[in-house]
Amino acid sequence: MDTHPITAKQKSQSERVAMLWDGQNVYLKQKEAELLVDFAKSKGRLDCQNFYYNSQHKNQVDNKNRLQKLGFQGIDVPDPDKNSADKQLVFDCSKLFANKPSPKIIILVLGDRDFAGLITFLIGLGITVIVFARRDSASKKLIKLVGENNFHDVDELSSLCAGLKAKLNNPKQLSIETNPLSA
Repeated sequence: MDTHPITAKQKSQSERVAMLWDGQNVYLKQKEAELLVDFAKSKGRLDCQNFYYNSQHKNQVDNKNRLQKLGFQGIDVPDPDKNSADKQLVFDCSKLFANKPSPKIIILVLGDRDFAGLITFLIGLGITVIVFARRDSASKKLIKLVGENNFHDVDELSSLCAGLKAKLNNPKQLSIETNPLSA
């Protein structure tokens, strides 16, 4: 008989997390990108970090190169079609569920309104979907689909993640928070 029950915090730390970022529509400074990664890691084990960009645009290539240092895999979509990165992101997100175990949490970094169908599909699978976008570019439908608690304006990353890095860098603090009986 297991005398060490798994706490909710321990379970969340073992959850598989995937983050997919539409780099054609969302630019974040280095500090904001670091906070985004910290946020994702606070939700569980970050198994997938994809950054979708178009190599025909130097600024997007520069962003991809910068983000690779944070563990992102650059996915080049060198297509002149305006929604090419969106289509690739949706396709890749769907492929994540072909393999088991699949992520339980998907973090989408979006800049436009084209993802309601994907989000509906993911929620139907029982996946927790968290969206980072600019509030003024996100549709009310998209915000309603994920709920106010799972929608975050990228401009609020600093306040949302205040103190998170210290906790992630201090395993002892995390273990105390995870299992207060072990202290």
